[in-house]
Amino acid sequence: MFRTVSPRARRQAGFTTIELMIALVIALLVVGALLEAMLSALRSDRYADALAQVTDDAGFALAVMREQVAQAGFSTAHAASSSSSSSSPAAPASAALALHAFPPVLGCAGANFRDIGAAILAPPACDVASADPSASDALEVAWEASVLPASSSNAILGGRDGTEPFDCLGNSFAKTPDPDEGDYYLSDSKFYVAAGSLFCHGPGNAAGAALAQNIENLHVTYGMSGAAAGQSGGDQVAYYDAAPPIGAPAWANVVAIRLCVQARSAAKVLDADPMAAIGAYVDCGDVRRSSSDGVLRRTFSTTVVLQNRLP
Repeated sequence: MFRTVSPRARRQAGFTTIELMIALVIALLVVGALLEAMLSALRSDRYADALAQVTDDAGFALAVMREQVAQAGFSTAHAASSSSSSSSPAAPASAALALHAFPPVLGCAGANFRDIGAAILAPPACDVASADPSASDALEVAWEASVLPASSSNAILGGRDGTEPFDCLGNSFAKTPDPDEGDYYLSDSKFYVAAGSLFCHGPGNAAGAALAQNIENLHVTYGMSGAAAGQSGGDQVAYYDAAPPIGAPAWANVVAIRLCVQARSAAKVLDADPMAAIGAYVDCGDVRRSSSDGVLRRTFSTTVVLQNRLP
């Protein structure tokens, strides 16, 4: 004898196994899509934060170096001493003016300075250059800090009685002795990369200190004029080249400096899949590279004209 199931009983019977499986698959697809969208948003936020951090670090490093390089070679005109004006006996000593003599810029290509503490007047020497063409360079910049009232000074003043200028690290420093022309404040800063940071050594500190973090490479090229200062073409860049050897006559033809820094993210932000696209970058030597360690890298550059070298 067969039992018949009433329509009401059929309506109260639950879902079949197939219906439950279909519903579960649909739910998993929806959850998976939502999860992927959330992960994509998180990756996008991490990338945006890393790019902002890299831009800030590189921008700060370039801003500090640009400020120093823009003043390279500056010296306040002062009354010449009798020894310096003796070459022009026809001119009265009171009318003669002189500038302090010091190299405005020096640098090392693919190496650091051998003695970070050596002053630019020494002059310093460079370590043996690395065989790696992408090795970091080093740069030294010198200019006279003028101590003038209010905002007329070209340096930030502080130290004792607020009359001593600050160096690149915010330390006050003493005058450089000059028995012929009088003692003066020589701002002498060395920039180099060490331990993943841009370092600066100034006259107010015994050792260099980190100035900007997450800087992997400093690349410096020098704009060379085709003639000596004061001659035709002496104020125009004919070509850019790496740092000449210390003491070479070519340093007299430097009229511009191109600075490039390679900055990295503080943490890994790139996944394996999109790494080939957003992990690619062009280094300071114009070579296209790709990050393989999940770290975001970008290069930034600026060019500074040495106004104090121009006629």
